[in-house]
Amino acid sequence: MQKLLAQWWFRILIVIIALILFSIPQYFIPSGLIIGSLLSTLLITIFSILVLAKRAGSDYKVFGLQLDKFAIIDFIKGFIIVILINLSFVLIGLLFGHTIRLHENFINFDYKVLSFYSVLIFIMAFSEEIMFRGVIFQSIRERFGDIIAIVVLSIFFSLAHYFNPNISTMGLLNIVIAGVMLSVLYITTESLWLPISVHFFWNLNQQVFLGSNISGVDFDIQIFNLTAIGSNSSWLFGGTFGIEEGLLTSIFLTILTVISFKINKKNPYIMATKFRIKYEESRIFE
Repeated sequence: MQKLLAQWWFRILIVIIALILFSIPQYFIPSGLIIGSLLSTLLITIFSILVLAKRAGSDYKVFGLQLDKFAIIDFIKGFIIVILINLSFVLIGLLFGHTIRLHENFINFDYKVLSFYSVLIFIMAFSEEIMFRGVIFQSIRERFGDIIAIVVLSIFFSLAHYFNPNISTMGLLNIVIAGVMLSVLYITTESLWLPISVHFFWNLNQQVFLGSNISGVDFDIQIFNLTAIGSNSSWLFGGTFGIEEGLLTSIFLTILTVISFKINKKNPYIMATKFRIKYEESRIFE
């Protein structure tokens, strides 16, 4: 079995089959969307971890969901990165003569709804990172290198949003850039926690604190509203698809991609495990 798992194509094949099979519960569980999505995500995550953990010389840490101080640092760093981007959006909006104000529904805001959708948005971000930066990305990267893996998965990441409401050409392009950025966050840490954190807080904060749709979807959980979004300056700040179709998003995502090589540090435990895998699997094929 370890000889088969040493083959990059075999790992991708069995994970794709698992993705299809384990996605079924979210369509048939009558208890609600969030329970089905959670169950599917848990099954896919556990299976993906096991696939890589069963490789020669490997353990569960190599997948990138290790629980250590590096994971905590990465998750907090993701929150700080998104907050800084949000503040930049607000400051630039103010410079353009726009305002940031409480949303019109703030007085009657239901925080139970906010909690529910916050969990759902986290599950969505988490599951997308497992699918796009998990076994498939890691296997392609191991076989063909960083650049090919980033390009292939970023294009598929964008295409996965093709049928979202209010999709636009600029929106698709920015999602490609976001795919590149999230992949670089993984590569520069060897951990999934930073891309998960940035992905989650990006989605949550753009609606809660900027009043923007999330990739075209309105969860109706806005607390604040940046009036620049959907205005005459929508080419810069984004429109009905959200801030993800604005030029500012292109700029901030590109900057984050570039500086990731400076601000991030690879997890030494994962690096050591990957070195051990290469050694053990080289012995298998001798």
